[in-house]
Formats: sequence, structure tokens, C-alpha cells
Amino acid sequence: MNAGGWADLELLDHLVRGATLSQAARSLGVDQTTVSRRLAALERRVGAALFDRIDGRLTPTPVLAPVVDRLRAMSEEASLSLATLLRRTAELKGQVRVTSIGFVLSAILAPSLSRLEQRHPGLTLDLIADNQMLSIERREADIAIRMARTGEDSVRVKSLGTLRFRLFRPRGQGIGPCPVVRYGPALAHVPEMQVLDRLRPDARVALTADKLEILMEAALSLGAELMLPEVSASRDPRFEAVDEPGATAERPVYLMMHPERARVPSVAAVAAFIEETMRGWK
Repeated sequence: MNAGGWADLELLDHLVRGATLSQAARSLGVDQTTVSRRLAALERRVGAALFDRIDGRLTPTPVLAPVVDRLRAMSEEASLSLATLLRRTAELKGQVRVTSIGFVLSAILAPSLSRLEQRHPGLTLDLIADNQMLSIERREADIAIRMARTGEDSVRVKSLGTLRFRLFRPRGQGIGPCPVVRYGPALAHVPEMQVLDRLRPDARVALTADKLEILMEAALSLGAELMLPEVSASRDPRFEAVDEPGATAERPVYLMMHPERARVPSVAAVAAFIEETMRGWK
């Protein structure tokens, strides 16, 4: 058979199962004349009759009979494959809940969402900006991107590498002393705050906040220094890096999912997108 082989095999299977041209035509969704024409063309290519007409019904000839069982097996496998494809397509629709700090969602994930939309247009992301760890075990989120490991035993944790922080100030601020803006006491232990404390132990703290987006806008208004993720702040024309020894810190980044949710195609697709995006930001 030539390149039309798959359609030819489907035609033969429907003819064997239906035993009449009219029944095969109905199951294929075409008219009887089309089935008759396609069968005649196939028999010409094969060089032999494939069916005998006995009492108005089609019976496989000795040429076709040995492959009837194989045709049936191929048809069943094709049906299973189609059902699997349809199920996977359905599973790649719906909503996937992702939580992280606001900066990661707004500055890293959100600008890259067009790639996810092109690959899986049926998906909807629910992005939750929250400094607190929503519980993966209790299914408060499908995926979490965090800079500290969770204490939940059943959570699957995968390292995404590190995010590098550097001391920045508003562009054009000059080199003289200036205030700082920083996280409050609850986050004083994180590496970038420890570096800021070491570099500016006597600086006036003009503002504290728990969200990086607030600190950035405040620093611009107050002419203050702050620790920012280097990969994004270096592209922001409003800021310039402070060129001092030891003015950097690194935070590990982790992708977290419940093992059962990780097997859901929609969640797995979003996790793969996140991993690709985060690694591309290094």
C-alpha cells in the first residue's frame, strides 16, 4: 500500500465489522458511493479481490482473511490511543494554583506567560502572591516557589538553583551616604538582609516592608539603598548597582508540589514551564 495505508486499513476494518457497504459508510461518516469507490481503488492496488459478496454481505476473501485479526487489534489500539489523547487534552485544561513571593510572580513568571499560553492554551494560572507558605499538603496551592524548604513531609521539593541579590540605589543618587529600606524583623535572618546589615550597620532605616515591590518604590521615592535580585534590577534603568566588595547574597529557590498533584498533566506542564523560566533567569 502507498501513503494512504492508514486510511485503507481503517476502511477495511469498518468493512469487516459492518459486513456491508452501507454500514461501513455510516460508521465512517461518508456515503456508500465513496466507500465503494475507495474499496475498488484499493483492490486494484492490491491486485486481488478482498471481499466476496454472499447474500448481500461482505466476506473476507482468502487474501484478506489472514489479516482480519491484526486489523481488529490495530483498530482497538487506535481507539485506545485516541481516548488517551483526548483524556490528556482534557487534563491539560483547567486551573493551576501557583504561590510565591510577589516579586517572583510579577517580575519572572508573568512576563514569560506567553510561552505557556502558546503551548497549553486551555490552562488558567491562579497566581497567589504570599510571603507565607500556603500548605501543599492541604492543597492550598498546587505549586509553590519558595526560598526556603518546607517542613511538610509529603511535599516533593526540587531545587531551581539560586537567586543572586545585590545592593542597589536609585540611578543618579551619587555615592554619598543615604538611608536604606529593608525587610522587617521577621525576615532579618535572610542572607540579603545580613549582607545589608554588614555593609550599612549605621545607616538610617527609612522604611521596612515585607514585600519587595513596596521596597523598590519606596527606595526610588526616598533615595534609599536596598538589596534587589540582581538579574532583574540590573535591567531596570531606575536602579544602579553599588560597586562594593561583598555587596551580594544568594538565596536558594525551590519548586514544591504534592506528589499526587505532580502527576496531573496540567500541574506537570506548569511545573515544567516554571522550571524552564526560573533557570533561564540565572
